[in-house]
Amino acid sequence: MSKHYIRYDEVEDVLTSIDLLAIMAPLAKANPSYWKWLIIGAQNGLQGAMVCLLTGTNGIGVLDKKSAKKVLAWHESRSGPYPNERLAEFDELLDRCRNRATGNSLALSDTELQDVKKLHAILRNNFAHFQPKSWSIERAGLPRILNVALSVIEEIMLGDELDHKLSGNRKRRLRKGIAATRRAMV
Repeated sequence: MSKHYIRYDEVEDVLTSIDLLAIMAPLAKANPSYWKWLIIGAQNGLQGAMVCLLTGTNGIGVLDKKSAKKVLAWHESRSGPYPNERLAEFDELLDRCRNRATGNSLALSDTELQDVKKLHAILRNNFAHFQPKSWSIERAGLPRILNVALSVIEEIMLGDELDHKLSGNRKRRLRKGIAATRRAMV
Protein backbone atom coordinates (compact mmCIF):
# COMPACT_ATOMS: atom_id res chain seq x y z
CA MET A 1 0.00 0.00 0.00
CA SER A 2 1.27 3.39 -0.91
CA LYS A 3 2.41 5.75 1.83
CA HIS A 4 0.05 8.30 0.29
CA TYR A 5 -3.10 6.48 1.39
CA ILE A 6 -4.66 5.45 4.67
CA ARG A 7 -6.56 2.20 4.20
CA TYR A 8 -9.69 1.28 6.15
CA ASP A 9 -12.14 -1.55 6.01
CA GLU A 10 -14.86 -2.54 8.45
CA VAL A 11 -12.44 -4.57 10.58
CA GLU A 12 -9.85 -1.79 10.73
CA ASP A 13 -12.62 0.57 11.81
CA VAL A 14 -13.29 -1.62 14.85
CA LEU A 15 -9.59 -2.08 15.60
CA THR A 16 -8.83 1.65 15.50
CA SER A 17 -11.70 2.23 17.91
CA ILE A 18 -10.18 -0.33 20.29
CA ASP A 19 -6.75 1.28 19.83
CA LEU A 20 -8.26 4.62 20.82
CA LEU A 21 -9.84 3.10 23.93
CA ALA A 22 -6.53 1.54 24.99
CA ILE A 23 -4.78 4.90 24.63
CA MET A 24 -7.46 7.03 26.28
CA ALA A 25 -8.52 4.79 29.19
CA PRO A 26 -5.36 5.39 31.27
CA LEU A 27 -5.52 9.11 30.52
CA ALA A 28 -9.15 9.38 31.69
CA LYS A 29 -8.09 8.72 35.29
CA ALA A 30 -6.19 12.01 35.44
CA ASN A 31 -8.44 13.91 33.05
CA PRO A 32 -12.11 12.86 33.34
CA SER A 33 -13.10 14.87 30.26
CA TYR A 34 -11.36 12.16 28.18
CA TRP A 35 -14.31 9.88 28.95
CA LYS A 36 -15.90 11.58 25.96
CA TRP A 37 -13.46 9.77 23.67
CA LEU A 38 -13.92 6.48 25.51
CA ILE A 39 -17.66 6.74 24.96
CA ILE A 40 -17.33 7.68 21.30
CA GLY A 41 -14.70 5.00 20.68
CA ALA A 42 -16.71 2.27 22.40
CA GLN A 43 -19.89 3.11 20.52
CA ASN A 44 -18.01 3.31 17.21
CA GLY A 45 -16.31 -0.01 17.87
CA LEU A 46 -19.60 -1.63 18.78
CA GLN A 47 -21.38 -0.32 15.69
CA GLY A 48 -18.42 -1.38 13.57
CA ALA A 49 -18.51 -4.91 15.00
CA MET A 50 -22.22 -5.16 14.17
CA VAL A 51 -21.44 -4.00 10.62
CA CYS A 52 -18.75 -6.69 10.32
CA LEU A 53 -21.22 -9.35 11.42
CA LEU A 54 -24.17 -8.24 9.30
CA THR A 55 -22.52 -7.18 6.04
CA GLY A 56 -22.98 -10.48 4.23
CA THR A 57 -21.60 -11.35 0.85
CA ASN A 58 -23.68 -8.81 -1.06
CA GLY A 59 -23.10 -5.99 1.44
CA ILE A 60 -26.76 -5.13 1.92
CA GLY A 61 -27.17 -6.68 5.38
CA VAL A 62 -26.19 -3.40 7.00
CA LEU A 63 -28.28 -1.07 4.84
CA ASP A 64 -31.59 0.42 5.87
CA LYS A 65 -34.58 -1.30 4.25
CA LYS A 66 -35.21 1.35 1.61
CA SER A 67 -31.57 1.47 0.55
CA ALA A 68 -31.24 -2.34 0.52
CA LYS A 69 -34.31 -2.61 -1.71
CA LYS A 70 -32.86 -0.10 -4.20
CA VAL A 71 -29.46 -1.82 -4.25
CA LEU A 72 -31.04 -5.23 -4.80
CA ALA A 73 -33.16 -3.83 -7.63
CA TRP A 74 -30.08 -2.29 -9.22
CA HIS A 75 -28.21 -5.62 -9.02
CA GLU A 76 -31.13 -7.35 -10.76
CA SER A 77 -31.43 -4.81 -13.57
CA ARG A 78 -27.91 -3.30 -13.75
CA SER A 79 -29.49 -0.21 -15.24
CA GLY A 80 -29.13 3.39 -14.23
CA PRO A 81 -26.75 4.83 -11.69
CA TYR A 82 -25.87 2.79 -8.63
CA PRO A 83 -28.13 3.91 -5.76
CA ASN A 84 -26.88 5.70 -2.68
CA GLU A 85 -26.30 3.34 0.21
CA ARG A 86 -27.50 4.28 3.68
CA LEU A 87 -26.39 2.40 6.76
CA ALA A 88 -29.22 1.22 9.00
CA GLU A 89 -29.58 3.08 12.28
CA PHE A 90 -27.71 1.74 15.33
CA ASP A 91 -30.85 0.33 16.98
CA GLU A 92 -31.79 -1.49 13.77
CA LEU A 93 -28.31 -3.02 13.51
CA LEU A 94 -28.58 -4.09 17.14
CA ASP A 95 -32.00 -5.67 16.57
CA ARG A 96 -30.67 -7.52 13.52
CA CYS A 97 -27.74 -8.89 15.53
CA ARG A 98 -30.06 -9.99 18.32
CA ASN A 99 -32.64 -11.61 16.00
CA ARG A 100 -30.50 -13.27 13.35
CA ALA A 101 -32.14 -16.03 11.34
CA THR A 102 -28.78 -17.57 10.45
CA GLY A 103 -25.74 -17.92 12.67
CA ASN A 104 -25.66 -17.11 16.35
CA SER A 105 -27.85 -14.31 17.65
CA LEU A 106 -26.35 -11.80 20.02
CA ALA A 107 -27.65 -12.58 23.51
CA LEU A 108 -27.83 -9.64 25.89
CA SER A 109 -29.43 -9.47 29.31
CA ASP A 110 -31.95 -6.68 29.90
CA THR A 111 -29.31 -4.70 31.82
CA GLU A 112 -26.71 -5.17 29.08
CA LEU A 113 -29.22 -4.09 26.45
CA GLN A 114 -30.04 -0.96 28.46
CA ASP A 115 -26.32 -0.19 28.79
CA VAL A 116 -25.73 -0.57 25.04
CA LYS A 117 -28.70 1.63 24.22
CA LYS A 118 -27.60 4.24 26.77
CA LEU A 119 -24.08 4.21 25.32
CA HIS A 120 -25.47 5.07 21.91
CA ALA A 121 -28.62 7.12 22.39
CA ILE A 122 -27.68 9.18 25.41
CA LEU A 123 -23.94 9.24 25.88
CA ARG A 124 -22.53 9.05 22.36
CA ASN A 125 -25.27 11.06 20.68
CA ASN A 126 -24.97 13.89 23.18
CA PHE A 127 -21.21 14.08 22.59
CA ALA A 128 -21.36 13.65 18.81
CA HIS A 129 -24.11 16.27 18.50
CA PHE A 130 -23.07 18.46 21.42
CA GLN A 131 -25.22 21.51 21.97
CA PRO A 132 -24.41 24.46 24.19
CA LYS A 133 -25.14 23.21 27.70
CA SER A 134 -23.65 22.05 30.94
CA TRP A 135 -23.76 18.30 31.38
CA SER A 136 -22.71 16.15 34.33
CA ILE A 137 -22.31 12.39 33.86
CA GLU A 138 -22.00 10.03 36.80
CA ARG A 139 -18.65 8.25 36.41
CA ALA A 140 -19.64 5.21 38.47
CA GLY A 141 -21.61 3.47 35.70
CA LEU A 142 -19.29 4.30 32.80
CA PRO A 143 -16.81 1.42 33.28
CA ARG A 144 -19.70 -1.06 33.41
CA ILE A 145 -21.26 0.35 30.24
CA LEU A 146 -17.93 0.30 28.39
CA ASN A 147 -17.22 -3.24 29.60
CA VAL A 148 -20.54 -4.37 28.14
CA ALA A 149 -19.59 -2.77 24.81
CA LEU A 150 -16.15 -4.40 24.93
CA SER A 151 -17.69 -7.79 25.66
CA VAL A 152 -20.07 -7.49 22.73
CA ILE A 153 -17.28 -6.35 20.42
CA GLU A 154 -15.13 -9.26 21.57
CA GLU A 155 -17.95 -11.78 21.15
CA ILE A 156 -18.74 -10.60 17.63
CA MET A 157 -15.22 -10.03 16.33
CA LEU A 158 -13.69 -13.20 17.76
CA GLY A 159 -16.67 -15.40 16.94
CA ASP A 160 -16.55 -18.14 14.35
CA GLU A 161 -18.50 -16.13 11.77
CA LEU A 162 -15.80 -13.50 11.42
CA ASP A 163 -12.78 -15.77 11.77
CA HIS A 164 -12.02 -15.39 8.05
CA LYS A 165 -11.92 -11.59 8.33
CA LEU A 166 -9.30 -11.35 11.08
CA SER A 167 -5.70 -12.43 10.70
CA GLY A 168 -3.83 -13.64 13.74
CA ASN A 169 -2.23 -10.21 14.09
CA ARG A 170 -5.61 -8.47 14.02
CA LYS A 171 -6.99 -10.87 16.64
CA ARG A 172 -3.99 -10.21 18.90
CA ARG A 173 -4.37 -6.46 18.39
CA LEU A 174 -8.04 -6.65 19.33
CA ARG A 175 -7.43 -8.78 22.44
CA LYS A 176 -4.50 -6.62 23.55
CA GLY A 177 -6.47 -3.38 23.16
CA ILE A 178 -9.51 -4.72 25.00
CA ALA A 179 -7.36 -6.07 27.85
CA ALA A 180 -5.47 -2.78 28.18
CA THR A 181 -8.71 -0.80 28.25
CA ARG A 182 -10.22 -3.05 30.91
CA ARG A 183 -7.08 -2.84 33.08
CA ALA A 184 -7.09 0.94 32.90
CA MET A 185 -10.75 1.23 33.89
CA VAL A 186 -10.36 -0.76 37.12
